[in-house]
Amino acid sequence: MPYEIFPRMKTDITTSIKEYILSEGASLVGIAPVSRFEGAPAGHGPLDLLPKAKSVISFGIRMVDSIIDYEEYFIGAETRTPKENRPFSLVLNFYLEMGHAVQDRQLNSIACKVALKLENQGLKTLPTPCTQGIPGVIFSNWWGFFSQRHAAVQAGLGEFGYNSLVMNPKFGSRVRYGSVITEAEFNYDPLLTEKVCLRENCRKCIEACPGAIKLRDNVNPEEIFIVQPSDTDPHLCMEFHEGQMMPEFKCTFYGHCVNVCPVKINLKK
Repeated sequence: MPYEIFPRMKTDITTSIKEYILSEGASLVGIAPVSRFEGAPAGHGPLDLLPKAKSVISFGIRMVDSIIDYEEYFIGAETRTPKENRPFSLVLNFYLEMGHAVQDRQLNSIACKVALKLENQGLKTLPTPCTQGIPGVIFSNWWGFFSQRHAAVQAGLGEFGYNSLVMNPKFGSRVRYGSVITEAEFNYDPLLTEKVCLRENCRKCIEACPGAIKLRDNVNPEEIFIVQPSDTDPHLCMEFHEGQMMPEFKCTFYGHCVNVCPVKINLKK
C-alpha cells in the first residue's frame, strides 16, 4: 500500500500539494490538465515525456528586484573592476548567479521533492529541469525538453508578453518557473482572463532588445496571449566564435527585456 503523504480526496490533494510547494519557497503555483498542451511540438508535450500523465504542476520563484535593477547601482559606479570588464562581471556575479542559477536550483529541488511525494502514493511523476545555461558548455543545448513558460501560462499563472516571457499579474515577468508532470489528478486552475502586458502602450522590451524579439504577424492586442505573440532568436541574444569558450553577450543574462518592463512586482495584489 502506498505511503500517503497527501489525502486521497482530489480537493485535499490539490490544496495540500500547493501548500507544500509554497512552503518550500515558491512564490506561486498553478495546475493544468494535460489536455491544454495539445499541439505542443512533437516530443515536447507532457504525454511525450510521461504517457499516462494527467496534470502539469507549474510553480515560480520571483527574482529579487535589486538584482534586476542592477543599472541603478553598478553600471555607472566607480569600482575596482576595470570599466571594460564590468558588464561581464555583472553577468557572472549578479544577474546570472542571483537572478537565474539560484532560482533554477531551488525550482529543480522543489520539483524533485514533489515528484518523490507523489510517487510515494503510487503516482508516477516526472520533475522537469529548468533550462539553465552554464557559460562555456551551454548554448548548444539551449532547447529544453519541456517549456516552463508554456506550462506556467497553461496553469493560469500569467500570459505571454511582447517580451515572450510569462507576465504574472502580481510579479510581472520577474519570475523563474519550474514544473512537474504527473499521473495525479487535481482541481485545475483556470487560464488567465486579464491582460498583463501593456502591449502597444509600451513596447519597451522590443526597443531594448538587440533584435532578438520579433513580434508575430497579425497579433491581436485585445486577446489574452495564451500563445506567444513574439519569437525570440537566441542567436541574436549572444554570439559565439569558433574556439571561443565564452559567448559574447548581446543581452542574455543581462535581462534587458525584464529590466525595462514597467510591469513590476506589486505585493498589494
